[in-house]
This record gives sequence, C-alpha cells and structure tokens, in this order.
Amino acid sequence: MQYYKVLLVDDEVDVRQAIARTLDWESLGFQLSGEASNGEEALELSEQLQPDVILTDIKMPFMDGLTFCRRVKAVLPSVRVAVFSGFDEFEYAKEAIKLEVQEYILKPINAEELAGVFRRLRVSLDEEIARKQDLQSLRHYYEESLPLMQQQLLMSLLEGHADIAALPRRLEEFHLDFDADRYCVAVVRTMEKNPTNDTTLLMYSLQQTISEMLPLPCRPLHTPEAIVLLLMPPAEMDMKALTTALNRLFLPARKILGLALSIGVGHPCEALPDVARSYREAWAALEYQILVDADQCVYLGDIEPDSGSSEYIDSSYTEDILRQIKVGSREDLEATVKRLLHYLKSMHLSLQQHHIFLLDISTGFLGLIRAYKLDAREAGLEAMLTETSAFQSRNLDEMGRRLLEYCENLRRLIRRERKNTTRLIVDKACAYLLEHYPENDLSSDGVCTVLNLRPAYFSTIFKRETGLNFVAFLTKLRMEKALEYLDTTSLKTYEIADKVGYADANYFSYVFKKHYGVSPSKYRTDRMTTHETGQAAGVGS
Repeated sequence: MQYYKVLLVDDEVDVRQAIARTLDWESLGFQLSGEASNGEEALELSEQLQPDVILTDIKMPFMDGLTFCRRVKAVLPSVRVAVFSGFDEFEYAKEAIKLEVQEYILKPINAEELAGVFRRLRVSLDEEIARKQDLQSLRHYYEESLPLMQQQLLMSLLEGHADIAALPRRLEEFHLDFDADRYCVAVVRTMEKNPTNDTTLLMYSLQQTISEMLPLPCRPLHTPEAIVLLLMPPAEMDMKALTTALNRLFLPARKILGLALSIGVGHPCEALPDVARSYREAWAALEYQILVDADQCVYLGDIEPDSGSSEYIDSSYTEDILRQIKVGSREDLEATVKRLLHYLKSMHLSLQQHHIFLLDISTGFLGLIRAYKLDAREAGLEAMLTETSAFQSRNLDEMGRRLLEYCENLRRLIRRERKNTTRLIVDKACAYLLEHYPENDLSSDGVCTVLNLRPAYFSTIFKRETGLNFVAFLTKLRMEKALEYLDTTSLKTYEIADKVGYADANYFSYVFKKHYGVSPSKYRTDRMTTHETGQAAGVGS
C-alpha cells in the first residue's frame, strides 16, 4: 500500500514527538516522512520530500507558519496544509483561509480530532488522484461505454443515409427518445491545423461536459473531424438565445482544455429526418468563421447575405494599402489596415465576396513584388498563398494582424531595394565622373542623360549618398587630381587646368587657392623648397 507523505513543522521538540506518537499513521493511510523546527528548514525539506500534507504551527522563529504556507504553496501548489496554534484569533483563521489552508486546529491537540483531520485530508487526496486519472476514464468511457449502434444510427440520419420508414422502430430499439418540437445541428471543430492524440482526447472531454453546459436537450456525437451536436431547442428559445448558449463553450474550452474552437450552426427544422439538411448547413457555416469575431459561433441564417447585397467591394482600400507600403510610414500603414478591417466587418460580406477581395489584394502584392524585382520567397508570397497564409485565419482580427505583418515585411524589402538601387546609381555616376572629369563641359544634366535619370531625383540621391552636391563633388575630384599632377609632374599650371577640366587657367588657379589656401604655383614652390631643404639636411648630417 502506498502512503501519503506528511511533513511535521513545530519549533518545540516535545510537541513534535507528542504528535508523532499520537496517531497510528499507517492505519490512516499516511507516513510521517520528515520533521522541521522552523519555516526555513521546512521549506527546504518540502522541496526534497515533496510531501502530500504539511502539519505546521503558526508561531515559529525565523519564519511564521502563515508565511511558510504562502511560500510553500508557490512551490507545491497542490500540497494540503493543516495549521495548529495556541492562539484562538479570528485574524489567523481568516488569513489561513486566504492561503487555502485545509484545516485550522487549536492547541492543545486532541488525538481523535487530529485523526479526523487526517481522515478528511485522505478523502481530499483520494479525490484529487481520481480527478488526475480522469483522462484515462474518459478513454474507457469512449471505448467501452458509448453504445456504438446508437452512434451509427444517428450519424446515418445526419448524413442522409438512414431508412426513414424504419427510423421510429430503430430509435425505439436503441432506447433513443427524440420527441421534440424542433431540431437543429451544430458542428464543433478544433481550429488546430494538425490535431494530436491529446487533442482528440481533450475533445472527448469537451463532448462529455457539453450536455451539462448547454441549457437545452442535446445529443453530442463524436466523429474524426468534429463533435456534432443534435440539439432540441424548446419552442420559446429563438436562434439568438441558442447561439448565445453555444458561445459559452468557447471560454472553458480554451481556458481549461486549451482548445480553440469554431462552431457552425444550421437552420432549425421541425421534422427529425430534416436534420440532414441542418447538418450540411452547419458544416457550410464553418467556412464563414473568418468573417465573425473570435469566440463566436456562426449561424448560417445570420451570416448569409441578403439577396440584394452588393457584389462589388470598394477597391480604394486595397489601393490605399499598396500606396502606404510604397511611400507611407509604419503608423500610416497600420492605420490603413485598421480602416480596412472596420470596412470588412461593417460590410457583412459573403464568403465569395471575401475571397474576391483576398484575390484582389494578393494580386496587388504580386504587382509590387514584380515592380521592385523582389525575391518572391523572401517577400513571403509562397506562404501568403498556402495554408500559412495571412488570410487562412480564425477571424478578421487575426487576419488583420497577419496582413499587417506581411505588409510591413513588403514595405521593408521595398525600402531596402530602393536603397540598393540608389547606391548603384550613385556608384555609376561616380565612376562616370572619374572617367570624364577632364571634360570641361561635364554637367549634372549630362550625367542624368547618360544614366537616364530625372535631374531633381539624381540631385537628391547624389547628395544623400555622397554628402556633397554634384558641383562640390566634381570640384573636389578635380582638385585631388590637380594635386597629383603638381606632385608628380612638371606640367605648367594651364596644362594641369586643361587636364582636370578647366578651360580657363586663371579660374582653375582661383578654385585651387580657394580649396587648398594657396595657388598652384605657390603650392609647387613650397613643396620644392621643402624637398630641397630636406635633401640639404640629409647631406650635412
């Protein structure tokens, strides 16, 4: 027999010994596994022993019992705690309740009272183990308890394969009572793209509790794809009340079981054989899940558009998004996507209209990718058109988040491409200047003609990339070349002027002096004097 472990905490040795001797621990289903004289020591022992029950005094040195309870609950949230104290004070009891202390005992401790405490704790622990084993019992319930013939008959009815003439007799044979004023079918499906075995078991758990959660007669059926609910709403319950009741399934499914659901509902019918039509409609309703808010079931009667609804969608929203991708700020792009979502929600589009819109905007994205010669894979085009698409979403809000992520990525790539393109243009311009700077008629317009650029655009990107305007850059280049001629040749000033693109030697000398602070002839004279002085110093040394 496996015993539950107990940790005893009290700063008085004689009290611990008295408690240890008072009970027949094993007959109660427990084992005294450890003792501690204060809260600090008990906290360390708790982590080592992992006890099921902690019996502790309130008044102790270093760390009082309630502080210890608070800290040990953070480490072992499922541990049962019983506190005892010689202080019969209401505030202690109230604080103990806040800390989820199971038992509060006053000293002196009575043996029978203490035994009763541990009997109650054992019941609580046994119940917890039973709850932890519940998943296994659910599996057994599904495999052994569900009447397979009932499931087959009802699914054949929903799928339209049942023998309608023999249906009343078959229902009676299988002890199925479906005498109701109305019938309606709902399909509950998990939104996981790749459900696991655990997901399937959790869906069984949801199926088991659905009847208890819904305020109307219901027969849940489990299929490999979904849970099918054969509902029998009372005459006074309209479809708004029914869908409101179904919406209550979303929160516990997500919070307790970790399941994201989609729920489709077909039209109600008065005859049981007509549930096949409601079943088909429930599946059709699921296709509209993206058009409704999260945690909202889809009733086909609400989501289908009126016969007079417009077949046209305002394309200006798509154009605005494409414009913001190309030239807008991130904030403007985000605001534009929000306006689009508000528009889509207000329009109550049919599924066909929604698909047309998505085709329109994805075509616009493709045009941008081609126009800017982007890598389609890096731009995410392939992902956008597959199951990982921004548009394969649970609802419009999620679609909006993914759409914004895609637009921001496209915007970033376009700006990077523009930067690379302008750098290439400026590099070509600089290379052209390096080759043609001796030409005295060289101009910005001439370079623009060669590179096939607009002068205003060229002037802007040239200044941004080089830090100088065109004239300043060309002058700097010519002056550097003139300096090389002065340093390495004996050419005359007018000859150097001609070689670096100046037809007027006087104007060349003026620009040179303005650039270097001395005239070309003075620069050469100073340089020769410095060179000769250096040689003379070398000879005399």
